[in-house]
Amino acid sequence: MKLVGKTPALLGILIALTAHGGLADPLHKFGNEGAWVHVDSGWRFPKEVGDFGRVTQPYNIDGNNDAGAEYRQAQVSAEVDVYAADSAAVDATIEGAKDTAARKAGEGAQVRSEKPFQVAGLKGGVKITYAPKSDAAGVQTNLYYFTTDRWRVKVLATTEAGGELALDEFVRALPWNTLGTDSGIH
Repeated sequence: MKLVGKTPALLGILIALTAHGGLADPLHKFGNEGAWVHVDSGWRFPKEVGDFGRVTQPYNIDGNNDAGAEYRQAQVSAEVDVYAADSAAVDATIEGAKDTAARKAGEGAQVRSEKPFQVAGLKGGVKITYAPKSDAAGVQTNLYYFTTDRWRVKVLATTEAGGELALDEFVRALPWNTLGTDSGIH
């Protein structure tokens, strides 16, 4: 078979475009302040949130388009993860996130409290605190979980005694106003 004219060039372009189409990166640097944006949800992962600093650049979860980042402050370590409502990731459901939090809290840990947690402009938040075994006194695990029609946000954190107030402030200070916005990328 003999190919003539522009056919080989067009075929090459078509192959290149379709081969890369499913591999779009869901995270991009944003602005000059060290922030990253999750393209699909618009969520921004700033370099700092209050007294908390982001540990590394954000990451993809389970190789899909969900994303997260880890933040730390003197007494608190927190993971902030953003999932699409239809994500297959385990923690994209409240049940999966609770199982993960219970494992993180350690064997024998139990739910100490489960109550609504309000963030300005967002409905559907819950905070679950896990009490540690007696030999791990002073360290507790907290799960904050928020649902919208299109997104799920999980904050899973461990804190030493006295760090819970700072953690609550951190969760409220996250860039909730960016969730569900158009990132302007892609």
